[in-house]
Amino acid sequence: MKKILVVDDDTGARESLRAIFQVEYDVLLSSNAFAAMDTLASTEVDLVLLDVVMPQKDGVTLLKELVQLYPDLPIIMISASSESRPIVESIKSGAVDFITKPFDVQELKQLVWRTLENRKLIRKIRAMESDISRQYPEDSLLGYSDLFEEAVAMAKKAADHDLPVLIHGESGTGKEMLARQIHAWSERKEEPFVGVYCATIPETLIESEIFGHDKSPQSPEGKVNPGRIDLAASGTLFFDDIGDLPSSTQTKILRLIQLKDYSRLGGSGSRHSSARIIATTNQSLNEKIKSGEFQKELYFELNAVPIHLPALRNRREDIPIFAEHFLDELRNSMHVKTSSIQTEALKALCIYDWPGNIRELKNVIERCLVLHGDHEELSLDQLPNEFHRNKHFRPKHTIELEENLAKSVDQIERELVIEALRSCGGVQTKAAEKLGTTRRILKYKMDKLNITLPLDDPK
Repeated sequence: MKKILVVDDDTGARESLRAIFQVEYDVLLSSNAFAAMDTLASTEVDLVLLDVVMPQKDGVTLLKELVQLYPDLPIIMISASSESRPIVESIKSGAVDFITKPFDVQELKQLVWRTLENRKLIRKIRAMESDISRQYPEDSLLGYSDLFEEAVAMAKKAADHDLPVLIHGESGTGKEMLARQIHAWSERKEEPFVGVYCATIPETLIESEIFGHDKSPQSPEGKVNPGRIDLAASGTLFFDDIGDLPSSTQTKILRLIQLKDYSRLGGSGSRHSSARIIATTNQSLNEKIKSGEFQKELYFELNAVPIHLPALRNRREDIPIFAEHFLDELRNSMHVKTSSIQTEALKALCIYDWPGNIRELKNVIERCLVLHGDHEELSLDQLPNEFHRNKHFRPKHTIELEENLAKSVDQIERELVIEALRSCGGVQTKAAEKLGTTRRILKYKMDKLNITLPLDDPK
């Protein structure tokens, strides 16, 4: 619920404004400028209704101070006088609007609603600007493999709740895309999605980026420097590669999750956060816990809803879908002739192990179009060198692609699994390691493809 701070020395006026807004908003009351400053220091407020005439410190003086300290905080001035001087001074000093008493209740409600909507848009724009160099196509949400659909089903359930989510998966599997989709499916979808990219922010700056500064040393005016938590507001705070978060910062994030509060650097009080936490990792956090690099308590809090995104080699039936999708997407933007993928090239794409996952597949298609975009079809000989070497495990037998694409991919996978099992003497753990997967996923594939042990002797 959005918070409105009413600052007025008149008790009747304060209570009247509380009665008007308390159904739709969380209304906080302050009787003077000093009480208002104390409230703002400890509570995230979305809008201030500020009376012009007050004892000790008048509203316009307080307005000027608040604009310096909280430049993103919208302030609407209220006065019993319709004189033009305080109105002009208030607007020049940074108030978003001015309304005189007695006011029309519906007009005031509409003004407050419109101001809060404008603030929401501004925050969204700033959150986007902070990550402007990043691109967010929904490529990772393509696919129909059972393992992927299981992850999506879990994500849809998670979207309905506010528990932290931890998305596990190798680099390039689309973890951030799934995190953004969880946000889009949730009731917070109109609020900002703000990312903290732990692996890219220097350790000396990461706490300033996350928590912000009450009075930043880089700001000669002493303005508040909002952090990512402030930008997220009631939206989603996303931690990418959270395994790279410094140990000292982990303690503060644990407090943020457990108590919903945090402190800005240089600040003396705590502030409330209603942001939802989603994190990703491409590392084994259990191993990092054993080595003392990651806090066990933080892991348990983050892992409230664990989601595993499978590697591309474990969802080979989705490779043709991605390949065709990237071809269609890139050929239009690159203005090339290539419009299809030859059967042999598609077979090679399906057999390859894709250590870089979806991101690598897109890069391969893009590279082919850059070098061979004057051809109508993408052929096997246009693929990079790694597709013509025995560097990655592939079956010895020649596989004919059938007309039915799903059956063709199953055929390729079946050959891969059988060859791995045969080369490892039927030991599933070793075969899974050779295939770059887990024993659980290998067993799932064996059941799906009707592969039983012991294997028949090859003919």
